[in-house]
Amino acid sequence: MGITLYTAPNCIRCKIVKSFLAERGQPYDIVDFKGDAETFNTFYRTNRKAIYRNPEGVEFPLFHDGKVIKQGSGEVIAYLLSGHLLEACVTRSDMLHGKIAGLYPSQCPDGQEENFMNLVEHLAVGGLQVWLQTDGRKPELLEHLLRIRDVHVICNVIGGPEVTAKIFGGVASKEELAKTIELVCGTADGIVRFLVIPLPDGDGWAWPKREDAVEAAKMVAMACDQPTLPYGITPITREMAWDMHGLDPLPEQNLLLYRSAARQYLFKADIAK
Repeated sequence: MGITLYTAPNCIRCKIVKSFLAERGQPYDIVDFKGDAETFNTFYRTNRKAIYRNPEGVEFPLFHDGKVIKQGSGEVIAYLLSGHLLEACVTRSDMLHGKIAGLYPSQCPDGQEENFMNLVEHLAVGGLQVWLQTDGRKPELLEHLLRIRDVHVICNVIGGPEVTAKIFGGVASKEELAKTIELVCGTADGIVRFLVIPLPDGDGWAWPKREDAVEAAKMVAMACDQPTLPYGITPITREMAWDMHGLDPLPEQNLLLYRSAARQYLFKADIAK
């Protein structure tokens, strides 16, 4: 079976994938979900568990090669470039309306940096505003990516080194984090933030403790030596791509707790609006 691309009318993400396939001379069939609703609905019903819906509905394009279903321009192109090798650093986007996220250069496997750059360039040149998320590792790759037009960056910290290693699979050195923060602050709208996500807690998951917020801010402050660095506190929500692990939404008082904890080291820490 060849490639089938399920698309929507006037979909910029679909156009980017079509252009990528054309550059490679790769043949494919197209099913427009409005023009051929019966075929699309049959595919959707059969593969419902493999297809996600964002707050505005199904994200297009959907890619099927007879074995694998991929969704969204980032994941589709990543798969076409390197099979499953980029899955750890390219996930679904939680940004809409001309923006795309779900791209994590720090988690790019060694040897896949060129494919990752190729992916980001295709997304940006195709007309999307690309938002990268870094944990501080691989600042050299980030530096190259930020030279691409309309590429933006968020630096996430989630706690101290131990919890960071558990969640991200590694921890940036002080030098790597310092270089990353320098790069982020060198962009017009770069963000350094405490990303509030569920953390391992015994046999389950829980929202971060005050100590996690302290350790995160301390790690940033020690790396950049800038106590007045702008620093946000951002909780994940059910609409975002991060796993809530079955937890209820974060209580608002927790954010105030994290803010006061972070201000021990970063005086401008504040809750993101």
